[in-house]
Amino acid sequence: MKMIKQHVVLLLGLTIMAVACNKEPDSPPVQQLPDNKIVTIDSLRSWQIAADEPIVFDDSISVFGIVSMDESSGNIYKNIYLQDDTAAINIRLTQASYLVQGDSVRISLFGTTLSEYNGVIQLDGVDPDNQIVVQSKNNVVSPVLVTIPELAITMGDEDAWAYESRVVRLENVQFKFSELNNTYADVINQSSENRTLKDFDGNEIYVRTSGFADFAGDSLPKGSGSIICIASEYNGELQLLIRSTDEVLLNNNRGPGQILLKDFNDDDITSGGWTVQDVIGIHSWETGSLGGWDDVPYGVISNYDGGNTACESWLISPSLDLSETTDPTLNFDNAYNFSGAPLDLLVSVDYPGTGNPNDYTWTSLTLSAIWSGGSFDFVNSGDIDLSAFDTAINVHIAFKYTGTDDSGRTWEIDNVLING
Repeated sequence: MKMIKQHVVLLLGLTIMAVACNKEPDSPPVQQLPDNKIVTIDSLRSWQIAADEPIVFDDSISVFGIVSMDESSGNIYKNIYLQDDTAAINIRLTQASYLVQGDSVRISLFGTTLSEYNGVIQLDGVDPDNQIVVQSKNNVVSPVLVTIPELAITMGDEDAWAYESRVVRLENVQFKFSELNNTYADVINQSSENRTLKDFDGNEIYVRTSGFADFAGDSLPKGSGSIICIASEYNGELQLLIRSTDEVLLNNNRGPGQILLKDFNDDDITSGGWTVQDVIGIHSWETGSLGGWDDVPYGVISNYDGGNTACESWLISPSLDLSETTDPTLNFDNAYNFSGAPLDLLVSVDYPGTGNPNDYTWTSLTLSAIWSGGSFDFVNSGDIDLSAFDTAINVHIAFKYTGTDDSGRTWEIDNVLING
């Protein structure tokens, strides 16, 4: 092996030429190779960390491991992940391959490049036809049980992050509530997306999915449970790569913590299952980003357009199942200006999600909230007790705006949060 830019030569006498095969076990087996011609994945990682720059191999040594993620789902392309008893590594291929998860393989390192790409150590330029030989099939790589904090604490420290590119299992996790109406990725535009996975303590990590994955258009599971993934990183941000949705076992009731968050940061008033019901007039809830709230989007409504006109418009949350919650609370930020009616805060357990909300039963929580004093000064509502609804499976929260032909406030709300 020669480190091209470091002029470090390791004396290796025997050249091992990897001959491609059509999914047949290799001969001779690994036991007949000299020990000093075999390198572990952990050693590869150590060499790259020490070199701190790309290493090009010009001697034929081999690394052995089990394919822990293949290309079959479309979530990765011209890539595999390889794991042995010491560590794991991303293998970047020169072309798509026939390799499948569970293949035990031998890789000749001659002509390949060991480097770091966006924080992940990789072996690049591997020709699957001429440098990878299958030793055996149907091997199992058991996932290691980790937590999000355990992954995060070692992120960026290559010496310490033992989980990079490994198969990991996380338990007691669920996708962020505000994302539950999303799919894994943008299958229409074939664009990769990050979806936020949370544990019951509120720790977060991204699940990264390619728009070409065969499950890209699947809706995110709404429950909690466990997930098996490949642990990775991109420019300092942790991310998980799904091998198969069969390993996304989020079928239990959602755990404690955040039930709903509407922060309007996507500049979409109805994202996340929210609806707007305009009962009177032409004015409606929308998003805005002015008024001194750090210039980030929020929900806003006004009945003024050169003059006031009568208006009744409802901003209504998606249906919420609070039956498994304990001490649920509602919290939001609000601001207003000008004269007119206050904003009403209402809760219903019989609203079907569409239609005129006045045709259904609503309980007022308006007096339970702290409201702005005007001048577009944002204040926090404080925690509003929702425990009276903690057995209900169809709860809708609504903000009802009312204006007249003579008056009407401009109301702004943000960061609508339900915990439980």
